[in-house]
Amino acid sequence: MLSSKCLTVLLCISAAATTVIFHLWFSQAQCADDGSGYFYRANREAGTSSESSKHKESSPQEDMIQYSLCSPLKPLRFYVNSIAHPLAEALANHPAATKDEKEACLFIAFTTTGEPYSTRPDSWSLAGEPGLNHVVINLNNDVSIVPEGREMIVQAAYESGGFRPDRDFSLSPDVNVFDREAWRQRPSIMPLKREKPFSLVVDIPSSSNASLIPEVHCVGDCFTSLVSTSFCLIPPSPTFHIRLLASLRAKCIPVVLSTTQPLPFQDQLDWRTASFRFPQSMADFVPEMLEEVVKEDVMEMRRKGKVFLDRIDDAQALSKSLVAALSERIHVSLPVYPEVPGNLIYPSGEEPEVNETLYAPRIHSRTGAQKLTTHNLYSRTRWNSGRDLTYTPNTIFDVPLMPGDAAVYEGTREGLLAAPGTKGLGLTRDQEQFTVMILTYNRDSGVKKIIEKLRFCPYLNKIIVVWNNLERRPNGTWPEIHVPVEFVLAERNTLLSRFLPYDRIETENRDRIVGYPDRYHRFKNKKPAYGLGAPCTYSLVLTGFAMMHKEFLYEFSYNQHPSILEHIDKHRNCEDIAMNFLVAHLTRRPPLKVVKKLSMSNGSKAGLSARGGHYVKRDECMAIFAEIYGYNPLLYSQEVAVPKNMGRCVPGL
Repeated sequence: MLSSKCLTVLLCISAAATTVIFHLWFSQAQCADDGSGYFYRANREAGTSSESSKHKESSPQEDMIQYSLCSPLKPLRFYVNSIAHPLAEALANHPAATKDEKEACLFIAFTTTGEPYSTRPDSWSLAGEPGLNHVVINLNNDVSIVPEGREMIVQAAYESGGFRPDRDFSLSPDVNVFDREAWRQRPSIMPLKREKPFSLVVDIPSSSNASLIPEVHCVGDCFTSLVSTSFCLIPPSPTFHIRLLASLRAKCIPVVLSTTQPLPFQDQLDWRTASFRFPQSMADFVPEMLEEVVKEDVMEMRRKGKVFLDRIDDAQALSKSLVAALSERIHVSLPVYPEVPGNLIYPSGEEPEVNETLYAPRIHSRTGAQKLTTHNLYSRTRWNSGRDLTYTPNTIFDVPLMPGDAAVYEGTREGLLAAPGTKGLGLTRDQEQFTVMILTYNRDSGVKKIIEKLRFCPYLNKIIVVWNNLERRPNGTWPEIHVPVEFVLAERNTLLSRFLPYDRIETENRDRIVGYPDRYHRFKNKKPAYGLGAPCTYSLVLTGFAMMHKEFLYEFSYNQHPSILEHIDKHRNCEDIAMNFLVAHLTRRPPLKVVKKLSMSNGSKAGLSARGGHYVKRDECMAIFAEIYGYNPLLYSQEVAVPKNMGRCVPGL
């Protein structure tokens, strides 16, 4: 069915905007400010408890949030108490943060010592309830604080029985700012074999290690001691989260020796895919059990560990994850991600009058259709795949197909034409169209030829020409066809302009890159390299003639590692490789090659591939991108979509 679409262009899509939601919990008591913005009693050792410090029974979630301040019908806004710490600064710079307390739904504050202080912030006792609508982050990993009101607590260590899974978060909030060069010191998930199969990660050497499990004694960060270990056995301790971070950074699979130790964002992240968990009493048996883990599972658990690390590794990542988790818990959505405004320009110099009746019927994809289900039905998929969590997505690439008999029942059959060869391209999906994006710089005649070739192309919604030439505007006569042709002026002359999620894109596609021509990855000296073509096998589809989902444009522009974007800008190359890396990483699916039955050449021989050193640069890109990702995400495929009867997508071309 894919072959019936005109696979001659970059398909970009816009679909469901979604909503992020959350619930907060708190318990009631007295409080005192510690001078860092909050007021707390502190237990100096995690694991201690007393009658005076035990929290009261959890109250219903409705008692944790005053919804007159947190309307579920409006985007989440939160206020951050000022403190000099990377996490506080990252939270204050979050798009959902506000500097006006009157606009806030949540109030986030920090404690560093747990010592009493004489004053409390004005927001602490909303409606006479201490801690209502408040989140308190304990930055001191050596101190365990207990709730004094209805607040939610975020900290590394809790007293025995003190963690409330329906309201608290267990993680290390004392993280540093994002280091864009950290990947240079981090190991890859390859190779499979390491010097030590397993190590017991402890703070203090055991007086008697009867199990004879090799120990790694950690004083501070023990990352360098773990890079040669395959499995890191981590017992519960006040430094558990520090050891967990070190293990993940070393690509050492965590083995948690506790069935009750809470893990970071355990409601969202499926830690079973990245770690093992056993009771400490089984420690003697664990090494023999780990020897049975097959190579495919070891590789996938290391890869998932990298994805989870990217949620908690630094202040910027942790701030996004924490706000997203809070939003889900209190059922108040995050703002919808901002689309890039298309700065329209016109060949005539002024906006022409448009007669829509001259155009073929146009179908726009639904937006906002998954607003509620994004953070229920799709929540775990988004968290565990590595997709950006800053905003509520306006489009979801992995919306499932309806059942096979949806086309015969009222309520689901409307808009569906499921018979093969009809306009119902998606079978049990609504009718759809695609948008063409053409990036150009001084290629006017070539662009005109492409527009002419798309005349009468079925399922075409519009053509967007991204004009990268900032020194002049399009002029003269341009083809007028059965759909609108829009010119969008780029902000700067960069290859990255082709992957911006412009608001002018009003259609969507599926969860793969589909198109031609195909390429593959190979290896030189054990490093990934670029291959022009291999019989039957491919792992990349170049994005000059490819279809993809609009959500991938957003992920590329705002979730791609900045070092990759910088490399593309510097060398003016490899943006297509980077997109293939990203989509393969997020979906774990290869692209889909389509048999090419017609030429879409613009007649120019002056492309980037004609320049000297082009393929050497692409070899370098493959190697550098794999280093940054920590592995090569590309997947080989031999699947090919062939047009029906080897016919053409567009009649007459």
